[in-house]
Amino acid sequence: MGTIDDLAQRLTRWGLRQTGGLLRVEYSSEFARQQVMQQVKQALQAQQISLEEISLPRAQPPETVVRFLLEALEQSQSPVVSVVGFASAFGSQVPLPDALRLFNFNRERFVAAGKLQIWWMTPNFLQTAIHAMPDLNSWFSQRLQLIEPIALPADASLAITRSGESTEGFVANLEDAKRRVYELLQRERAAQAAGASDLERLQTYILPALEALADVGAEQSLHDLTMQFEGLLNQLKFSNTPEIATSLGRLANLYAAQGRYSEAEPLYLQALEIRRSQLGAEHPTTATSLNNLAKLYRAQGRYSEAEPLFLDALNIKRRQLGAEHPSTALSLNNLAMLYDSQGRYSEAEPLFLDALNINRRQLGAEHPDTASSLNNLAALYHFQGRYGEAEPLFLDALNIRRSQLGAEHPSTATSLNNLALLYKSQGRYGEAEPLYLDALNIRRSQLGAEHPDTAQSLNNLANLYDSQGRYSEAELLYLDALNITRSQLGAEHPDTASSLNNLGAFYVERGNFEAAIPLLQQSLAICERVLGDSHPNTLVPRHWLERAQAGE
Repeated sequence: MGTIDDLAQRLTRWGLRQTGGLLRVEYSSEFARQQVMQQVKQALQAQQISLEEISLPRAQPPETVVRFLLEALEQSQSPVVSVVGFASAFGSQVPLPDALRLFNFNRERFVAAGKLQIWWMTPNFLQTAIHAMPDLNSWFSQRLQLIEPIALPADASLAITRSGESTEGFVANLEDAKRRVYELLQRERAAQAAGASDLERLQTYILPALEALADVGAEQSLHDLTMQFEGLLNQLKFSNTPEIATSLGRLANLYAAQGRYSEAEPLYLQALEIRRSQLGAEHPTTATSLNNLAKLYRAQGRYSEAEPLFLDALNIKRRQLGAEHPSTALSLNNLAMLYDSQGRYSEAEPLFLDALNINRRQLGAEHPDTASSLNNLAALYHFQGRYGEAEPLFLDALNIRRSQLGAEHPSTATSLNNLALLYKSQGRYGEAEPLYLDALNIRRSQLGAEHPDTAQSLNNLANLYDSQGRYSEAELLYLDALNITRSQLGAEHPDTASSLNNLGAFYVERGNFEAAIPLLQQSLAICERVLGDSHPNTLVPRHWLERAQAGE
């Protein structure tokens, strides 16, 4: 982070380098950005170094934006360039994440231009860019943030209990995460006082603040903040523009992540209806809405409703983007995961394979999306008991994530966890334990001790110790996992139901039916309310509760 003067000094020192490279700056105020660049330009001119500003065209297809920037870099006579206009550069023909994946694919060409490049990104744009351009994002030699100094009062506490990705990567300092959200809300209040529209406040400040809380895993604060702006959000639901559809979809994603499915569904439906009416039934962003709604139905076990939506989304992407597009691969993967959930393994496998092959051809064998495809196919083989086929795929995914994302990245922890699950299924307990411990340590250090993923690692390690007869160690870990899940996700979240079931099943196996029954009753009640009577996850606590009540 840096003030105008601080950032100008850092950019000037960086601009005096003799070799090319990329640097990224997050900013909210265009006025403050111009003040920074005026100082930098004057300082570099004093050293006889010129600086040129490149403004990207507005509302263009991603191919046009990439070509424009590459040509502008090639034609520029200045060793230092400043690139602006990312937030408005891309038209609505292609979903923004897909557009940014094309930027990610061309990362080597940008670097090869040999310029020192300063890329300016707004908070709203950056939230998407971080996830859609993982390789390019890792190539920025510095990731800075231009701030307008705001004092953080002593009572401005947010219940942030774990850290996640920000402009500096995975933040270890929770105060930095709190400060970022607080500043966004301060700016929102100032914008409201200045007469900014509801839509501008939502898109520029409120949604980035909500997403920042989601990124750092502050579920309770996220819930409180969405409730705080509920009135404003309800008003916006009646607007009928593609921008509103995007905002509704993003808000629904946040609700779905919190297990608030009944609140997410009408937002997804509203976003879908707006996109159909404003952009057309065949538009790629309409396919995105279909996909999001289908994912919600899949999570609820409403498989018969999810399948036609996934199929419609896939067919739209094939027609509009092509059979080889990475977004088409994503739709193939989503449909395969639905079939996997239903036990339709013979139908899921070719879809997972198709998605993997597209990602390999279009993104490369070492791309993180390729690793995700490898992981998904390996998980399918694992569930089928095809352990010999699953292991090399899990290992390949782990190696890609280590090399491309780093040994401490949460996705690397996911691969370690999945490989350990496989070894545990095979009875290879001695090999599984160090992998579980590595995954747990990464999640604690990168996401925080109270993160739900950390709770998942605790639960998996507890299950391993349970299988080894290390019951006292297992019980403590099950209890820790349950406490984290309850505090972070809430009493009604499906993951809380899963933790209650795990501890209850543990007590059933130990013959402690008195302790097991209330836990399993709570788990079953949550599943019935949130997921429904027929969901597979509802059947699990019902089975264990019947055993406990029968004293078996």
